[in-house]
Amino acid sequence: MTRNLMLALSFCLAIGTTASAQNVAPIVAAPIAAFTEYAGAPARSIDLTPVFSDPDASTAVQLSVLLPSSTGIFNIALDGQHKPNTVANFLNYVNSGRYFMTDPTTHTLASSFVHRSVSGFVVQGGGFIGTVDPANPNNARPTAVTTFPAIQNEPGISNKLGTIAMAKLADNPNSATSQWFINLANNGGPPADLDTQNGGFTVFGHVTGNGMTTVNAIAALPTYNLGSPFDSLPLRNYTSPNPIKVPNLVSISAITVISPLTFTAISDNEAVATATISGKSLLVTGLQPGTAHITAKATDLDGAFVSQTFNVMVTTGPARLANISTRAQVGTSDVLIGGFIVSGSGSKRILIRSLGPSLISLGVTNALLNPTLELHAQDGTLLFSNDNWTTAPNKQEISDTGRAPSSSQEPAILTTLAPGKYTAIVRGVGNTTGVALVEIYDQDSGPGPLLANLSTRADVATGPNVMIGGVIVTSNKTFVVRALGPTLTKFGLANVLPDPALELRNAQGALVDSNDNWQTSPQKTQIHASGVAPPNPAEPAVYVSLPAGNFTAIVHGVGATPTGTALVEVYPQ
Repeated sequence: MTRNLMLALSFCLAIGTTASAQNVAPIVAAPIAAFTEYAGAPARSIDLTPVFSDPDASTAVQLSVLLPSSTGIFNIALDGQHKPNTVANFLNYVNSGRYFMTDPTTHTLASSFVHRSVSGFVVQGGGFIGTVDPANPNNARPTAVTTFPAIQNEPGISNKLGTIAMAKLADNPNSATSQWFINLANNGGPPADLDTQNGGFTVFGHVTGNGMTTVNAIAALPTYNLGSPFDSLPLRNYTSPNPIKVPNLVSISAITVISPLTFTAISDNEAVATATISGKSLLVTGLQPGTAHITAKATDLDGAFVSQTFNVMVTTGPARLANISTRAQVGTSDVLIGGFIVSGSGSKRILIRSLGPSLISLGVTNALLNPTLELHAQDGTLLFSNDNWTTAPNKQEISDTGRAPSSSQEPAILTTLAPGKYTAIVRGVGNTTGVALVEIYDQDSGPGPLLANLSTRADVATGPNVMIGGVIVTSNKTFVVRALGPTLTKFGLANVLPDPALELRNAQGALVDSNDNWQTSPQKTQIHASGVAPPNPAEPAVYVSLPAGNFTAIVHGVGATPTGTALVEVYPQ
């Protein structure tokens, strides 16, 4: 093809009133209330999305455009509050990839391009994709964007300089589909009259910051009349009458959805509490008792901002279980089952994860290479499931905890739970087997419900494949730790561990206590009085007061049959 570009579809501007002005500063929509946080607890994560709002930008996009010797970038704030249908339509094209396609000739990605530029009026795009002519691969042959159904017109915001609006057919106000244009002047009134002509052209956003520098650079390019709809086609690095190639088009090489607001935060007393930003979340970490004032700030794409200050009181927390975990063999039918109780009132933020591949670096040779995780309510209802934590909808929040699994093959669930009993089940994808670890972390940073106990059922083997249960204690606390084997036959389990034994060790591996049959324990009176003494005298239990730190309960078999299914439980007293 020479200087004639093939025509596929023509949407154009054929030559009311304002509902919202552009460049409105953000506001505080839901102030953050003062709260208490425990020193040394996990950071409190506060979603700033509902806290701050930008009245003229529900979301935003960033466009990268190819200029003669560089890539220009400009951002557009989209006003979904006032023009919800138009913004949703535009984002539908962006998110579905309609502004890009695989070139059937080159089999590479082809981009939409600016196909119209009228000096002092508009630049227009969104209608065509710069593909190659299969009959003459050195030349361009634009393909029309595959459109969704036309949308209802939503006029009302004036077509002022820097605004983006929808293009449509000259005789149909409700004909807009994929094409958009950016106003290079105040086109609402005479002579263009875009606010009233043809039912008014729907403005649904505006170019932010210094983005018009890039738009004006597009408008400054030479244009060529190749017939409608390319009668004002801007080209780069082109000399007439040479054939027009794809690199001569002003291609939109990328369109990315971005946040209309950026956030910063500062603490006036970092020795007491720190404040950091991760994406759209504010992370507040209590370090030592005292009071800190945290200021969170939201800035829009035009540079306007608003801030809010709130108080954080950091105190010494009560003794509690901060983490409970169990490592054991996962089979095809004998999966790893971790039960826990959330006690008290209110809700609790919990992180549950399962490790398999990560155990290899710790010397586990038969690790479960691809674990999957399920969380069930007490009645068996499946609440959540995950295979690979990087596919979780809240993967950024999981990362923010600092406890994301090191392998992408390992699952994690971060959620908020009401008081009750819950069960985490670990299986191998495709019925694979191996050693895995299930962990439940208390992610709350202040007063509220507690993790009441750990109860994990799994196969107990010999050597490195014994059952290992771990707990993290925040300060001095008394616990009953027990292991059940024969009792499990009452629940229909056949291959139970007939004679379990129990060891409790500290983080250095030193033995804190051990037991084979609980009635031989020096603390059997306290164990009985706790109400959680094992039902069978062959089952072990220890009653211990533990300081802050990490502790491990090891369950193994004794006697002629040292293997089978067992249950290890930790009960705070």
